[in-house]
Amino acid sequence: MKTGAASSFTRLPSQINLQSLENPFVSYLNSLQRSGGGNENALAESQACNPYYPLIQVSHPLAEIIRSELSSSDGCHVILTGHAGDGKSTLALEVYKLLMGFDLNSPLSNPPKDREDLDSISVSIIKDLSERDKNEDEALISEFKSKQRFLLVTNTGTLLDFIKQHPTQFGSDSVTLESDVLDAISSESGESFLIFPDIEFRVFNLALMDSLSLARKVFEKMLAPERWKICEACPYCTTCPIHVNVELIHQNQNMILDRIFLAYRRMYEYGTRLTMRQFTEHLAYLITSGLGDSDVERMHQQSPIPLISEFLFYNRFFGDNGLVADPSAMEMKAVHHIKNQGFGDRPSSHWEHRLWLRSVNTPISLGVDFLKEEFEKMRLHGSHIKQVEGMSADQAREQIRRMLYFLYDFQAEDRNYLGRYLNSPALFEWYDWQTGEENLDFNQKSLLERKIYHVLQEHFTGVRLPEGSTQHDRRLYVTLSRRRNEVRQSAQVVLAQVDWSSSTELKLLPGKNALGDIRRDLVLCGKERIAGIDLPLKVPFLDYVMMRHFGEMGEILEASYLERLDRFKAQVHARAASAEMDRILLVRLKTDHTFRRQHFYVKDNHLEVTDVL
Repeated sequence: MKTGAASSFTRLPSQINLQSLENPFVSYLNSLQRSGGGNENALAESQACNPYYPLIQVSHPLAEIIRSELSSSDGCHVILTGHAGDGKSTLALEVYKLLMGFDLNSPLSNPPKDREDLDSISVSIIKDLSERDKNEDEALISEFKSKQRFLLVTNTGTLLDFIKQHPTQFGSDSVTLESDVLDAISSESGESFLIFPDIEFRVFNLALMDSLSLARKVFEKMLAPERWKICEACPYCTTCPIHVNVELIHQNQNMILDRIFLAYRRMYEYGTRLTMRQFTEHLAYLITSGLGDSDVERMHQQSPIPLISEFLFYNRFFGDNGLVADPSAMEMKAVHHIKNQGFGDRPSSHWEHRLWLRSVNTPISLGVDFLKEEFEKMRLHGSHIKQVEGMSADQAREQIRRMLYFLYDFQAEDRNYLGRYLNSPALFEWYDWQTGEENLDFNQKSLLERKIYHVLQEHFTGVRLPEGSTQHDRRLYVTLSRRRNEVRQSAQVVLAQVDWSSSTELKLLPGKNALGDIRRDLVLCGKERIAGIDLPLKVPFLDYVMMRHFGEMGEILEASYLERLDRFKAQVHARAASAEMDRILLVRLKTDHTFRRQHFYVKDNHLEVTDVL
């Protein structure tokens, strides 16, 4: 790693020439943020003509697909929908440049009009359907039936209202039209078709597409060394908080970006979908902390002058300076959601022992020379050996955990720390599946099958089974249970049963979205009696399985997955229920936590009980 930056406990010089600090790209990054209220460039309309926008622009994979669709002789209209901030207008701007043959890396002299008619290729772009003149709706729908091709940019509510209000023109009743539109915008891949008499739309819903890879490319362009060359001429660049922050990231950029986007990935898999505008805002804030020239000037007039460590990205990721929250950052959706994740709340016992116990002979070294002094001071303070003024021991320990997560180069066998920090022990396995082999190896498959069987059997019977208990028959029972774990239910009536080994199989199944990205998810596939009954096993469920395996009894599965498990249970019950009305199968939980099976049936007016192997 490079070691050019000064120690983070070094105070900034009290005299500084602000002219030497000026880097116009910093002002542009601040204009993308909510911090300080200077986010006038957050909208695509202002970006179109901004000379700095091309410096961070990343070509969207859909742009060429949409251009081809609109310009093809047998193409159809395109609807681009999603949430505010998903990048609809930015994507439409890129499509406009492609259709016009403009340089993607050059700003426009004028922003696009509300409706751009490209007569030479018979294409029209309506940048926001909600801003149309509703009195001209019928004329617009008539144009849809002509040879002119349209790109409609709209939010989902406006699209739904527009189509429902004109049932005659779209050839159906409003109820059917509403259903058709909702189906089209709900496609899991983010792409579908919406077909009416004489009108056909290809629909892309950006809200359903994974934009993390695009956001990472934007961040890489923000950090490009040529953006920061101007700062090197400044004699104070090594003590400028922004430049120090950039240099710290540059020291091990791939690893640091991996850690940042692993945290975003965890949020995404748990249902937190940030828009491109929210990503861009947060990432720009990580670099500048919202600081501008005037802020730097005021900062140097303070006594004492703040420490550079207050502005480093590993703190600003959470919207604070390591001690107190930045009020303007708290307004960012990304920061709000990050705070709700509880990152770092679940310590890793192995690493906690190495960090804080005085008996440990070999203390951990962060491996970043720039932060060596600060890391050691924080570690000693967290161990109650030496104190750091103005900070509690708990705050020092939190700082250490953040530094380790973002900056420490863990070996493969030690990366469980990262999973614990993110509250997602299964995330790394999922990540490996995306870049590795298409099939699970035998040992991994066997281990996962055993753990998943364990959790499903607990859920289906309402009985807590200790991890490691061995079920000899390997059957999955659907029982008549009270669904209360705190009550021991030793004997239960079996409603349905399947042989786990022969009736289920774990598979990694690929799925492709509209961007062409392929992701592999684990699926429990039914066979034989329950063939066609599949249970997708996404990251939250796998995390629950892993945490149960580690004995974390307090973990609660989110409501959406409980509903999914109950639906799977009902499907198995419907398919595998016994048709024998004169007999009942009971399972009894023995003291060794295995099930004993007994058949109760009536024969010649006598009740007979048979143990079943």
